[in-house]
Amino acid sequence: MYYMIFETVTTLNERQEIRRVKTSFILLCGFLFIPLGLYLVIAHEMLFGLSLVILFAPCFILYPLIRFFISGGKDSVAAIVTTVIVEEVVKSQLKTSYKNRKDKC
Repeated sequence: MYYMIFETVTTLNERQEIRRVKTSFILLCGFLFIPLGLYLVIAHEMLFGLSLVILFAPCFILYPLIRFFISGGKDSVAAIVTTVIVEEVVKSQLKTSYKNRKDKC
């Protein structure tokens, strides 16, 4: 079970090994949060399902990309913070464009 979630990566100079969560596991969780959240909202009327869809799924889907570009594939606090900031900026841009489009109609 441990090897399904974590992987060991060596640095470019092969002097250090880093243990991190597999990218495929992070993406799988991100995409599974969407149907699980919708199920919780529709079947059980739990608002936690909305937070899975609106907050957690985008973070888990964006995190591997930002981890690759910002920290070179290493897990870091900076990558997590950047992921949350990017997610919130994208949400606000989508909300603004939706309001502008709604006002024109």
